[in-house]
Amino acid sequence: MIKFNKSVKNVLPYSRRQYLQFWDDDCDLPTEWNGVSIQLPGAYEGKVSGLTAFVEAYEGLFKNVVLKLDNGSSWTVNHDDKDLNWFPNDEDNLTALRALFKQNNIPNAFRGALIFAKDDLLEFSRDLISYPSAIINEEGVYYKNLDISHGELSFIIKIYGRFSIDLLSLNKGLLREVINENSSSLFIVKEFRVSSL
Repeated sequence: MIKFNKSVKNVLPYSRRQYLQFWDDDCDLPTEWNGVSIQLPGAYEGKVSGLTAFVEAYEGLFKNVVLKLDNGSSWTVNHDDKDLNWFPNDEDNLTALRALFKQNNIPNAFRGALIFAKDDLLEFSRDLISYPSAIINEEGVYYKNLDISHGELSFIIKIYGRFSIDLLSLNKGLLREVINENSSSLFIVKEFRVSSL
């Protein structure tokens, strides 16, 4: 099952406005969000050896988290803070994701969320992990980050263009459990400033 929904805020199991306030350093509102950044060593210094290495490193982690949280609910995939055109160009990349749009007669300029069942999300995992970095097809140029949200659990897998993935949740215990089950010497795990796991 894959659906396209133009109203992101209506399909998320949490308040998008409050979630976005979590990222605002100047916001004094209390937050219940907790998060960690899972990084490859050297990612923020530009020392990761390219998109292929990034996807190879993170695909297993991504699939493990999805399978861990699976309870039959759907997953919502959207641009993180602002809905933009899903495909701002006609590059020859992200072929599975572009084919999905074409098969469903969805224009490249579609703005909104993609709703996936677990198996479909796993099938498109490589393109989704690649999306922010690959879509422009120019090294060092990134498009929009993706938020991949569980349909019920207020748990987000955030895919960054700068070769890292964040995990965020309103449930601190669940987030801690997911991190513990996916610890690896391959990654550096950094808690967010307001999180104490």
